[in-house]
Formats: sequence, C-alpha cells, structure tokens
Amino acid sequence: MKEKPLHEKIIDLASLLMALVYIGGGVYLIASSLSFSLLPVGSIQRFAFAGILILYGFYRGYRVWKK
Repeated sequence: MKEKPLHEKIIDLASLLMALVYIGGGVYLIASSLSFSLLPVGSIQRFAFAGILILYGFYRGYRVWKK
C-alpha cells in the first residue's frame, strides 16, 4: 500500500482536530452555564445546537477515518 503524501496527512490531522473541536464545543454548550448572550441557558435551541455540533463532529471524524 502506498503511503499518503505529507500534505494529505496534514489535512487529515487538521480535519480530525476540527472534528474534536466541534464535538467539544457541543459538549461544552451542554455542560456549561455560560451562554455568552447567544442562547439562553437550558433552552431547547441551545441543546439542539449542541447536538448538531456533536453530530457534525462525529460526521467529520467518520469521513476522515473512512478516507
């Protein structure tokens, strides 16, 4: 099997890092009481946005993993 070039490895690493950032951001929104005046604490919109961030993070990680 041919090894990936360095620039593809860097892109994959950056994509995995961003996947972790999205997942971490979603978890932080759920666990944190800070809202930064964006979404009210405990609101459905906040939990929905956090869930979308977590799902998108898993999707990005899955895409990199299968690539």
